Amino acid sequence: MATPLGWVAGFSFFLNLIYLAAPLYMMQVYDRVMHSRSVPTLLFLTLAVTLCYLVYAILDAVRGRVLAGVSDVVEDRLGRALLRCLTTTGPTRSEQPQAVHVARDLDIVRQFAGGAGALAFIDLPWAPIYLGAIALLHPILGIYALGAAIVLLGLSVASERAARGPMMEAGRVAARAYQFGESIARNADCARTMGLGVTLTERWRQLRGDMLSAQNRASHRAVLLGATGKCARLFFQSSILGVGAWLAIQNEVSAGAIFAGSLLLGRTLAPVEQLIGAWRPTLAAREALGRIRKLTANAPADGRQVSLPTPKGDVELENVTWSPPGVLRPAVRAANARIQAGAILTIVGPSAAGKSTLARLMVGALRPDHGVVRLDGADLATWDVAQIGDAMGYLPQEVALFPGTIRDNIARFGDASDEAVVAAAKAAHAHEMIVRLPMGYRTMLDDGGAALSGGQKQRIALARALLGTPAVVVLDEPNANLDTEGEAALTQSVLDLKERKCTVVMITHRAGLVRISDYVATMSEGQLVGVQRASEFMAQLAPTAVAGGRA
Repeated sequence: MATPLGWVAGFSFFLNLIYLAAPLYMMQVYDRVMHSRSVPTLLFLTLAVTLCYLVYAILDAVRGRVLAGVSDVVEDRLGRALLRCLTTTGPTRSEQPQAVHVARDLDIVRQFAGGAGALAFIDLPWAPIYLGAIALLHPILGIYALGAAIVLLGLSVASERAARGPMMEAGRVAARAYQFGESIARNADCARTMGLGVTLTERWRQLRGDMLSAQNRASHRAVLLGATGKCARLFFQSSILGVGAWLAIQNEVSAGAIFAGSLLLGRTLAPVEQLIGAWRPTLAAREALGRIRKLTANAPADGRQVSLPTPKGDVELENVTWSPPGVLRPAVRAANARIQAGAILTIVGPSAAGKSTLARLMVGALRPDHGVVRLDGADLATWDVAQIGDAMGYLPQEVALFPGTIRDNIARFGDASDEAVVAAAKAAHAHEMIVRLPMGYRTMLDDGGAALSGGQKQRIALARALLGTPAVVVLDEPNANLDTEGEAALTQSVLDLKERKCTVVMITHRAGLVRISDYVATMSEGQLVGVQRASEFMAQLAPTAVAGGRA
């Protein structure tokens, strides 16, 4: 970004230099042409200033285009950091509401970087130079201009302080209103079924009303101070003519200096006045940038790790502990386990025991606060992200399909071949189901695949997890939405993985998957309290159920 900003600064230098042609032209006309009454001199000066203005127009247009390029660079760099954060470390639970609106925050920062507010900051350093030029006309004019600049700067600071509180409050309330509205849209069926329309609408209107009230307070203050700043600039730019006239009466300055001083003062105060009017987008951009930086504070560097040998699938947990932000009690406490390549481990336990959290730790979706998750002996954090993506398959408890075709989702939006996509679908026993859809693999999935049943979405997500030849597959309640036929297909998929020597970790509360496992780990209150062979575990239970529930 340094290069585009350097070009913008360079163009600003020449633009502000060319602007000095206006007061020089005025002084020459009043002090030389009017006295000599020389038409050729007037024509020459007019031609020269016209050429200056043409160059000014060209440079200003080019600067605008370069500034748009700066906004593109901001978009690229911040966007990359955001995506690295969201797709590697991920936001914490406290940051997830902010993460939903990262695209909106990114647009706010990008629009500011390419707009008039940024230009005001770029032109502001030229104000002292124009003040110096006014002082060269006469020291009293320079002192007067300095006082005017101080007054407008004071108004600018007052504008920032007056608008900061309401703008921050408006941003917080707006985020809550947007989040609530999106929640209503996602759960519209539930709202209709339970007759929540009136109460939810009233709550949403209340949040929107609070948002509009806060925005109006900020807007009213900004408009008032902006009008005050404009009035002050017009007053100072006009009154300096009176000061110059008084000095001309005293034979201290020429007539041309009177009008040149007014032009220079207008140019001096213009960026300050623009700052007063731009405080609202400036504060909005600062708040948005702060949220982006908070999200990306722990984002990994944009560089590849050293590629390690293709993993066999040995997974090891060493005293793995993780706590949600702001929560003292760990969701997973000192978990220790070793899973040999090709083994099938099923994790069972009561609801909220930490099973799903442990699954996320095992695939690198979360990073342990303490301890290490190892793949083939190497810390999972030291593996290259792309290599881990190829080596691991993950089916989360809450299936997430992205906007795009079924093929895109199974291919993980990469360049996987059609053969690989179909092979993954067949491995998940989803191929027949997919080809029966009207558009087959080209079926568009909008709104997370809302048109599909829960079982269909789960089988597509399983196919995505099985793409390629993963060494480790982690399945979090993979049969939660499946019927008898779907569960039989899932069982066969797991057996196929076992035959390929793929390590499989499953979280379930049904006996069917436990029976095909090699080992069963029991989890309670965030701790792995025991690992035993599946046959021994089943012998201790009634043949119809496995105790537990969702984590």
